[in-house]
Amino acid sequence: AIEPDNPQLQKQMKQIKAKRSSTKRAESAAASNANASAVRGIPYRANLDSSISKEVNDLQEQLISTTKEYRAVKANIMRAQKEKRSNELTKVELEKLPPGTDAKMYRGIGKMFMLTSRSDIMSHLDESIEKESKTETDLNSKLEYLERRIKSQQQNIQELTKSASSE
Repeated sequence: AIEPDNPQLQKQMKQIKAKRSSTKRAESAAASNANASAVRGIPYRANLDSSISKEVNDLQEQLISTTKEYRAVKANIMRAQKEKRSNELTKVELEKLPPGTDAKMYRGIGKMFMLTSRSDIMSHLDESIEKESKTETDLNSKLEYLERRIKSQQQNIQELTKSASSE
C-alpha cells in the first residue's frame, strides 16, 4: 500500500511516471519518423550503415528544402495570376467608359491615390499585365525545374536505401 503522506515515496512515483511517459514519447516519435519517411516515399531503415544513413539524411534535407521552395514558387504563381486578373478586370471596366468622359481617375500609389489621366492609367495597367505575365512564365519554368529536381532526389534516396538494404 502507498502511504499518501510520505513525500519521498510520492516524489519517486512521479519520477517513475515521468520516465515511463518519456520512453513512450520516444517510441511514438520513432514510429512517427518511420511513418513520415514512408509517407514521403522513403522506406525507413533503422539498421543502415552510418555513412549511408548520413547520406540519406542529407538527401532528405535537400528534398525538404526543395519542397519548401516548390511551395513558395507555387504561391508566387498564384499571386501573379491574381494580380494579373485584377489588372485585366480593371482595364476592361475602364474601357467600358466612353473616351470623352470627364470622369476623374485616380491611380493607387502606396497608401495614396493620385489624380492621373486615363491614358497613363491604361498604359500602367498594360505594363503591369505584361510584367505579371512574364513573372508567371518565369515562375512556371522554375516550377517545372523544381518538380524534376524533387523526382530526382526521391529516386536517389530510394536507390540508396535499396542498395543499402541489399547489402
